[in-house]
Amino acid sequence: MTGNEPPAEFPADEGAVILPAVRLERRWITRADAHGVVVHGRTLHELHASARQALALRLGTPTAPPVQVRPQSPELDALAEARPRYDAALRHAVQTLRADQSSWTDIAQACHVRIADAQAALRQGPG
Repeated sequence: MTGNEPPAEFPADEGAVILPAVRLERRWITRADAHGVVVHGRTLHELHASARQALALRLGTPTAPPVQVRPQSPELDALAEARPRYDAALRHAVQTLRADQSSWTDIAQACHVRIADAQAALRQGPG
């Protein structure tokens, strides 16, 4: 991942304004260079709302185009890179335990996940 493309868990909406956000001095900050907008917020939710309002004002429209805020940091990049390995390891553990006829409750407890997450891991198959 180079930092330019969105992580797989955040598919881009058609026409969405993608706003990379960074944490600075206890606030989230983003800028939409193409629109000349810089906004900040204490939370990602607040940042998203502020960005939508700022874009609507800047564009002179009653509503803004869809906005997606993408938090960025080296730690989040490392997490995104580790996610596929974790998912594969969880899927393998669930498959092995199910083949040994373990209950979903035992599998969830052994894997430190919710039952629904263990079942979803099995349904995902190799990816």
